[in-house]
Formats: sequence, structure tokens, C-alpha cells
Amino acid sequence: MNISRFWASYRVRLPLSLSVSAILTAFCLALALGGQTLVNLREDQGRNASMLAHAWAEMLIQALRNEDVWLAYALLRGPEGAEAGEAVWILVDAAGRVFASNRPRRYRLDQPLNEALPWLPATVEPDRIEPLARANGVDQAEAQRLLRLPLFSDGTPVGELIALLSDTPYLPRFREILVGGVLVTVGVLALLLPLGWLWGRRLVAPLTQLSGCMSRVGKEDPRRLHCTLPGDDSEIGQLGRQFAAMVAALAEQEALKDQMLQSERLAAVGRVAAGVAHEVNNPLGGMLMAIDAYRCAQPLDARTARLLDLLERALRQIQDSVSALLVEARADPRPLTGRDLDDVRTLAQPRLAKSGVRLIWHNAFDVATTLPATPVRQLLLNLLLNAIEAARDGGAVRVRLLSEGDRLRLWVRNRGRPIPPDQLAHLFEPYPAVRPHARGLGLWICYQIVSQLGGVIEVASEGELTTFQVSLPLDRPVA
Repeated sequence: MNISRFWASYRVRLPLSLSVSAILTAFCLALALGGQTLVNLREDQGRNASMLAHAWAEMLIQALRNEDVWLAYALLRGPEGAEAGEAVWILVDAAGRVFASNRPRRYRLDQPLNEALPWLPATVEPDRIEPLARANGVDQAEAQRLLRLPLFSDGTPVGELIALLSDTPYLPRFREILVGGVLVTVGVLALLLPLGWLWGRRLVAPLTQLSGCMSRVGKEDPRRLHCTLPGDDSEIGQLGRQFAAMVAALAEQEALKDQMLQSERLAAVGRVAAGVAHEVNNPLGGMLMAIDAYRCAQPLDARTARLLDLLERALRQIQDSVSALLVEARADPRPLTGRDLDDVRTLAQPRLAKSGVRLIWHNAFDVATTLPATPVRQLLLNLLLNAIEAARDGGAVRVRLLSEGDRLRLWVRNRGRPIPPDQLAHLFEPYPAVRPHARGLGLWICYQIVSQLGGVIEVASEGELTTFQVSLPLDRPVA
């Protein structure tokens, strides 16, 4: 398979797009959840630090006033030990020196604040979490955000409580949450990706069917083009209905084209046959008249009389064959009735008895018409005799006659030797290859009669079932 065609197919592109969209959505969702979790942890840390600073404020003020370093250290150290905790706490006295800290080895007693925290901003809004930019001397593992709470006693500043907040204490917890979220996302993707792929293939299946049918247009006969198309109200369903209508129009166009070609071919053959028949009939008539004149001119001996009889019979046979090509449905003074059609059934009885074929006759024609009786009877008799000849021994021929609106309709149907499709188009030509053993003029005469009466004759062969259908206008004059 061509790789470019494979990737260009919507059977691959749509499921792949759905899968990629699901992966990107899950990835973005995981990033968003991770980022929001980090923001929430930072907010919780800042909120807890602010609440704890306010809770310690009164006791730290007392420790500063009484110079009770141990009390301040015990408060800042917390119950879990000096090295524990989520923040670095530094208590500064009014002189700007470190009074106590939960990191006493890092921030020593009486150490000047500008020496302990040289990067500390000069002005910071009190009691508010401020982010620290990366600057010289800032240990990002220890301090990423800053909280400063001034301490007052009777309106006099006695010191300041500083909290250095960092992400380091809760990074393990954040990693646990992130890993858990990633595992859940991977599990969901493992379930959604196959479903998305199958759903995408199902969505694109009608489009694939329509594309396959469209690729067959121009390569196959539209009359034999059968496709399964979507029939819902979606855009693809509407496109499928429009495509079906287009195929039906193409099939009708092909049928009309074949009918016109067949009509033109038969008309051309008819004109040639009629011209040849007229040209041959004239010298035939002259030769027959010459034979009659020779007989009347002098007595003939037995040998000459036999020779002239042989010539006359041969010329008469030629004349009969040529006259069969001159079919004219001349106006008949007697219009067609239902009894005329039943007479055809009587005429066919000897052939039916000889062949052993069963006839199923249904004549429902009982309306007045201007159709001439003689050519219609000849038409029906020819079709019936051909059907009896084509039916197998013990078979049946079904004839149906009725009037529909302003038309007379005839159906002659039999089971017998099937007609190959390539021979159907030449069936009404004189001496066709379909029946080389027969005279070959019966169906030709039928076509000429129907054409001159302004009607239509059609034949359909499906397996062993062959049907001739004729439609004649009841009140149309002879052409």
C-alpha cells in the first residue's frame, strides 16, 4: 500500500486525530492539575504561616520584653525539632539583631539582620506573602517567598517576625500527587485510546463506503452499481442520497442511450432491408412475368416445363423471404377487440400440443381502441410462438393482456434457454446470431410493427426467465 495514500485516508487520519487529541487533552489536564496543586500547596503554606505568626505574636512580644530567648526558641522550634518544619522562622529584636530562630546554627544569636539576610528587601508590605526574585545571595532551596510581621507592644515596635517559605518541604508530597495523577491519566488513556480509535473508524465508515462507491463510477455500468450508502440525516447521509440520485440518473441516461442506439441501429437496418427488398422485388417480378410469358408463347416439352417450374418455385421462395422484410402495419378497418387476442390463443394450440408446453392465458383487455386488429394479432402470435419454441419440454408460457390508462400492455413470459446479455442488444435485428437455426425474422417483424404503431417493446432475461413487454397507445394512429 502507498504510504502517502495510507496517511491521507480519513480511515487513519480521523481515529489518529481523536487519539492525539485525547493524549494532548490528558497531558494538558495533567499539567493543569499539577500546576494547580502546586499553587494550592503554596497558598496553604502561606496561609498556615500567617495564622501561626499571628498566634505566636503575643508570646513572642513577651519573650522580647523579658529577653527570654529560650521561650522564643521553643515557640519557633515547634514540637518536631529544630530541623523540622515547613518554614524558616527568624525573630528580630528592635535593634535589628537575630533574637531567636528555628535554625540557630544558620542564624546565630545577636547576628545583625543585614548580615544574616543580606538580600532582604528594604521595604516589604507587612503581613503579606511576597515572592522573592532570584538575586545574589538568595538560597532558593531555603527562601522563595517572604512573610514579615512587625511586633508592637503598647504601640512601640519591639521587633519583627520573619518567615522564609520554600517549596522544598512539600515537594515529596507534590511528587506523590503528580505521580498518582500521571498513573490515573495513563490508565484512562489506555481505556480511551482504543475506544476513540474504534469510534473514529465507525464515524468514518460511511464516508469510506461512499468513497468506494464513487471510485467505481466510470468503471462499472451504473445500472449494475449497487452500494450500501448511509441513510441518516447527517451531512454524509445527505451526500449519500445525492450520490444515489446521481447514480440513478446515470443509469437512466445509460438505458436511454442504449435504447436510442438500438433504435437507430434497427431503424438503419430496417431502411437498408426495405431498400434491398424493393430493389430485389422488381427484377423478381420481371423474371416471374417472363416465365409466364414464355409458357403462354409456345407449347413446352416435359423437360422444359419441369425446369420452368423449378425456377418459378425458387423465385417465389426468394420473393417470400424478401417480402418478409417489408413489414407495414397498415390501417385496418376493423379495430382490435379482446376476441381478436383470444383468437391468437386458438391459433397457437397446435404448436402447444406438439411441444408439450403449458399456456397460462390472462386476457383482461375489454376497452374500445383504434388499434388495427391484424398487426396486433400478428405481433402477439409471433411473440407467443417464439416463447413456445424457447420453453423447455414440460415448461410453461404465461401471457397477460390488459389496458392501463391510454395504453395496451402485453406480457409474454417463459422459462427456457437463457439469453446472454451481449445478445440482447441484437435480438430484434433480422437473422440475429441468437437463433442461427431459425429463420430470424419473427422478432424483427414484431419490432417493426410496434415501431409503426408508436409503441415500445422491451425484453428482460434473468436466468431462465425471459419476458417480452409491449406497450401500445390505444388511440394513436398508425405511423
